[in-house]
Amino acid sequence: MSFRAGQTFLFPLNDNTRPAHLWIIATEPNPEGMFAVASFTSLRGAKDQTVVVRPAEHPFVKWDTCISYALAEVSNVDRLQEQLNCGRAKMHQDVSAPVLALILDGFTASDYTKKRVREFVKNYKAAARSRTA
Repeated sequence: MSFRAGQTFLFPLNDNTRPAHLWIIATEPNPEGMFAVASFTSLRGAKDQTVVVRPAEHPFVKWDTCISYALAEVSNVDRLQEQLNCGRAKMHQDVSAPVLALILDGFTASDYTKKRVREFVKNYKAAARSRTA
């Protein structure tokens, strides 16, 4: 399966210790297959409210939800495919382009994003700008 920015997936499935969360692939995979991912989480009690997604913006979202940049990571196509193959993850409906743009901007705007993840997204955005220039 090929992956692209804006796709979402549920993870972890079949884990009795915690419910599955919706995750987003926030960047296109680079030539090495690496991409940034972030989790949607309940707005209630969330420290980081850099990006809030409303119920009308994605069918999975039932109440105001935020992106947890503290949990954001750089992942890769092999790791996600492995999780899909063993049933621990399931693809879900894509987000719209405007919501994806907000989430992508949030990686650099949030004080909670890990430095290595922030740098990965900054480099991704710089490469994307140079391709369109």
